[in-house]
Amino acid sequence: MIYTTTNFDGQEATDDTLLIGVGPASHRLVVVSKTRQLKFAASYDPANVEPAVTALLNRDFGSVKLAVTDCRYSFIPADVYDERQHDAYLRHLPFDGVGGADVADVAPLGIKVLYQTSRMGLETLVARFPHAVSCPQVQALLGAVADLGRHAGTPLLVIEQQAQWMTISVFNDGKFLYCHDFESHNEDDFSYHLLAVLNRFGLADRKPSIQLAGDTDLGDACYNRAATYGGEVVLADSSSLTGIQIPGDMVPHQHRFLSLFGLYLCE
Repeated sequence: MIYTTTNFDGQEATDDTLLIGVGPASHRLVVVSKTRQLKFAASYDPANVEPAVTALLNRDFGSVKLAVTDCRYSFIPADVYDERQHDAYLRHLPFDGVGGADVADVAPLGIKVLYQTSRMGLETLVARFPHAVSCPQVQALLGAVADLGRHAGTPLLVIEQQAQWMTISVFNDGKFLYCHDFESHNEDDFSYHLLAVLNRFGLADRKPSIQLAGDTDLGDACYNRAATYGGEVVLADSSSLTGIQIPGDMVPHQHRFLSLFGLYLCE
């Protein structure tokens, strides 16, 4: 899937921001102007890159950011985080030998994200964009939905599905409760993990609101399973959540790029 505005000129991209979501099976990318206008969006197979995406990746951009799905992470309340205890925190993230550890902020939620980002699958992009900023996909996703979660008066779940991977975040009474990644190969996996999370937080009978993002759509299997266990189920309005202006013909697809638009907000 490739979307581009009619006035997009990839040769004049030095003021634009390139955002790339590195997934387990496919990548996503968007180009956002300095005035927060969406100019280009695509999802692609890194093993079979389409010419339009290759041409875009050969351009120079004002800034480049990568959101990496393959991460280990843990959350620490910002008000108790002590950088002198960094090594102690790392014990919760066993070193896997293929990535380094770092700390990121999700300031609106008052949390720190301690994470290890795998370098596997990043080699080509890092070589092409050596100064790119890299962060965990979960930081970008939570940054995008933080204000929504903090102002939700009822239980809220935000679920992003990417290929064989899903991320579920939970808010209740305006507070962030939980976020975790799961392997999800079909609608049965989706239902299993969703119901497990609902039961863990005692929300199964409360029919929480559910916002869906990523590889899902109205009336598909995952959407219908979410509607079985949730109350109001909607596709995420990425534009209103992140402030990025999206042309009308892209609106039906905007939920597919929620965490990438959230990446734009990450420092």
